[in-house]
Amino acid sequence: MEVTKIICSGFAATSLMTAFSYLVSRIKNKQFREPELLNILISRSDLLNFKLSKKSSVGWVLHYVIGWIFVIIFDVLWKFNFPPFSVLSGALLGLVAGIIGVFGWKIFFSLSNNPPKIDWSEYYLQLIIAHIIFGVTAALVFLSW
Repeated sequence: MEVTKIICSGFAATSLMTAFSYLVSRIKNKQFREPELLNILISRSDLLNFKLSKKSSVGWVLHYVIGWIFVIIFDVLWKFNFPPFSVLSGALLGLVAGIIGVFGWKIFFSLSNNPPKIDWSEYYLQLIIAHIIFGVTAALVFLSW
């Protein structure tokens, strides 16, 4: 039951945050789509010898795995009541996850010899908002369980 809750929560939270990123990407006509950015970075990596299309499932799988890792961390924190479980704490944990995400992406981009050309400040702002959506969604799924 616990595993099912984590799988469902991670899937829903990652799906909604990604939908938000795709929506903002479309509205702004800019590249904010995390699975595609992962595929681009992997394809341009000197360490990995993979050539992936922007639409490859590899970026999607990685994105969902990272989402599930965050949900597992949220679950552990909520079990220790740090912070106490609520939708608000989901938003707070999402904010923290977004900040971690910004640093993670900065590392990924800095390790690339040929990072994609994107609007960094807008990308990072939407990424933080997307992670708040992620945290709220994770909390709502946990709440409904």
